[in-house]
Amino acid sequence: MLGGESTGKTTLAMALADALPGFVAEEYLRDFVRDFGRVPTLADQEGIFLTQQMTVQTVMRAAAHAQVPWVIADPLPLMTAVYSVVYFNDDSLLNTGLANAAAYDVLLWSAPDIEWVPDGEQRDGPDYRSRVDHVIAELINPVLPLTRLTGSLDERVAHTLQTIPNAD
Repeated sequence: MLGGESTGKTTLAMALADALPGFVAEEYLRDFVRDFGRVPTLADQEGIFLTQQMTVQTVMRAAAHAQVPWVIADPLPLMTAVYSVVYFNDDSLLNTGLANAAAYDVLLWSAPDIEWVPDGEQRDGPDYRSRVDHVIAELINPVLPLTRLTGSLDERVAHTLQTIPNAD
């Protein structure tokens, strides 16, 4: 999953995990902010990227063991590279993130067409959400086949289920 803050990625991931069924590889960035009591710096970005990547791999192994057919990465490690571009004007993780994302079966892009909601921890506002969406549109969408999700949660789930091969 890709998308800026407050675009419904986590809500959608949980709904998809129920519908498919699947496991969710949760966002390490939330843990980082909680555990360190601060937002990341540029020096933290590579570690966050690698930790998110390892989280997805760990959940994939758990899903295989439990014979659960789907893993939803909330978000893809590529989002760390996008955040590096938006917040630090640094694209050093972009090629690695694109290569990692290319291995996924389906790449979902949550549009910022729902109300922005603060979370009291790490969200920076609708302007940053728009900037993230713009970076995805300009740097990711031309390179990778993204499925753009808009509308309500039910509409996003239905569109995703139509997009995912053998989701029934």
